[in-house]
Amino acid sequence: MLFVSTVTVSLCCCMADTRHLDFIPIGYNGWGYRDTLTYTIESLHGMEQSSISLLLHTEGYSYKNFAIEVAISQDTALLYFARHDYLLGRSQPKNGIGHRCDYILPVTNVTLCDTLPTTITVTQQLDQPILKGIREVGIHIGVPLSQPDKPVWRVDWH
Repeated sequence: MLFVSTVTVSLCCCMADTRHLDFIPIGYNGWGYRDTLTYTIESLHGMEQSSISLLLHTEGYSYKNFAIEVAISQDTALLYFARHDYLLGRSQPKNGIGHRCDYILPVTNVTLCDTLPTTITVTQQLDQPILKGIREVGIHIGVPLSQPDKPVWRVDWH
């Protein structure tokens, strides 16, 4: 856990246009239908409009698509709520080695107040009992990301 935090902080420092970057590992047994990941952010720097993206790291993910609901709130106000369906196998660029892949999935552009706590929830909506092969899901707030030159792995299941 300390290693993941250190890597996350290091990445934030290296990415000058990143306001927040956080990862939640998914258990080896998979991500269940309607299970929710919650990202809690105490404060952000600056009030300009930010792009919010998901970073999906997979290893042996057998599905060609991915579906989620995303809710973004600050204090008690809901700022954004939507369902997103991504066609990973066909239309999304990917970067990986063999069966390991990194995906950057755009979510929305939103103006966030830097003095209020922000909560982002991501609920798995692909109508399958359990999604196996997703290793971690990250949330990125900042300027839009492009695909990395090479995969970045933070969770090792070997």
